Amino acid sequence: MNSINEFAENVYEEIKSEGYNIEDIVSGDILPDKDIKDKVEKLISLDNNFYSNLLYRLVSEEFDENTAKNLWFEILEHKYKISERLGRNIGIRVATLDYLENIKKIITKPKIIEEKDFLKTLRLATKDPLTGLYNRMYLFNFILQKIRQKQNFSIAFLDLDGFKKYNDKEGHQAGDVILHEFAAMIKLKFYDEKKYLAGRYGGDEFIVCLLSVAKEEAKTLLDEFRLAVQEEFSSIGITVSIGVCEYHHDLSKSDASDFEELLEKADELLYRVKEFGGNKVFIFKPIFFRYFLENDYKPKEVAVVGDFNNWDRKKGIMEYDSKNNIWFKKILLKPGTYRYKFLIDTNLWIIDKQAKYFVDDGFGGQCSVMVVAEE
Repeated sequence: MNSINEFAENVYEEIKSEGYNIEDIVSGDILPDKDIKDKVEKLISLDNNFYSNLLYRLVSEEFDENTAKNLWFEILEHKYKISERLGRNIGIRVATLDYLENIKKIITKPKIIEEKDFLKTLRLATKDPLTGLYNRMYLFNFILQKIRQKQNFSIAFLDLDGFKKYNDKEGHQAGDVILHEFAAMIKLKFYDEKKYLAGRYGGDEFIVCLLSVAKEEAKTLLDEFRLAVQEEFSSIGITVSIGVCEYHHDLSKSDASDFEELLEKADELLYRVKEFGGNKVFIFKPIFFRYFLENDYKPKEVAVVGDFNNWDRKKGIMEYDSKNNIWFKKILLKPGTYRYKFLIDTNLWIIDKQAKYFVDDGFGGQCSVMVVAEE
């Protein structure tokens, strides 16, 4: 089911308290005063799923926002044509049911629900009952929508350090109190839904989506939040681990190419934070590997392979810059220490002489070492 934010819901309630139904106003079935008209216009600007919510209230069917908007104006045209033929206004409800059931044949068992029931169901369907944050399904739908809209954003996975131990010792009721307090801190820090969206992923894991925020800025904001959590729960030893990924519509600037990879990468970073002892914020860092040609031999292929790509040549194939006569590749790395080599034409292994560190490779030679710092 599509959702509305709290600001939009308040406007819905205000209009309803004046004795109006949204669908009657936007369909032209009634002509409200200027104040109500202004509120409706405000509502349309606030609710990113206005038309999909409109159709859901009328027929209890889900449509994505673009489809719903197109259908709505088709329904209005259908309504005006039928009303003109009959010499009377047939109303938006009859027009909607007739158009979607008989003309478009989209629905077969339509059901009209009261707006108060719609809003109640909406709250239950989108919010986590313990914390009051959005639930995982709503979060996923929101993130998918932003990707489809080619919007840039950062996503953070948060996991409480020490929570399981505390929960096992003090009991689930005490654990629920901690989760509730932690969620309250998230709401306080990331309260503006025009900029952020926060929710509970499950258990003691949470997600914060930061709209139009690059991962470096997101890291700063989340590190401030991490320190606040550390101070708030210092008496019981609970902290928070955070992994942050960035999605960019220009995939060359993005940490992931799609929704699944984005979640996988954020979770990967979160796990690395745990490996480093927790209570940190990690992001992927773009590392540029360069292989400089040393003689007249011109290889057909150069690959950089190591711990970061499981020594897979295909994953490390580099690009050739003819202007500067070098091979290069950008790889996103999480904090850690990595061994690597260059593989020339699939059979010649060469160390990166530009590296600062080297170790034995176990075969009588050496590996270059790349250290990606935590900060």
